[in-house]
Amino acid sequence: MSEHYEKHAEEVTTAFIELLDADAKAKITDEDRNELAMLVEAAISTAVFEQLEHASDKIAALSQSLRDYAERYDKAS
Repeated sequence: MSEHYEKHAEEVTTAFIELLDADAKAKITDEDRNELAMLVEAAISTAVFEQLEHASDKIAALSQSLRDYAERYDKAS
């Protein structure tokens, strides 16, 4: 999936650079462009990881809730 993030980061970087005026574009080196792409990729990865953690927490809570329900259901029978 990292390849996907890398491609998206490059697209975002290109879109950002296209917003700049000609003088600013001329001052951006390949190294600058690569650093920006790496920062964008890191931001994407961090956001995805945080959302996966959030989803995992929800699944864990649902699992615990289901377990509690099953224990109460068994005792009620």
